[in-house]
Amino acid sequence: MAINKIAQTEAIKNRRLDIINRISKRRHWTFSDMNPYFVEVYEIMPKITEALSYRSYKKQLKIEKAKYEKMAMLNYIRTRLYV
Repeated sequence: MAINKIAQTEAIKNRRLDIINRISKRRHWTFSDMNPYFVEVYEIMPKITEALSYRSYKKQLKIEKAKYEKMAMLNYIRTRLYV
């Protein structure tokens, strides 16, 4: 059963990557750090391990994105205060 969950999660991630690639190509964005989806793919997507549907993936994505933004802000403040 665990293998099935992993395969299903990977299928959902691949579907999301296809959507991101289509949007990026349509808007003529290269996949660099200037792409708005760059952080999602390289920082947040690997942290989502159990998503049984696309809806649950989006919910987990929202939670992980909020955590990432909070930590990024704290790290920014921390580095500015200690300099």
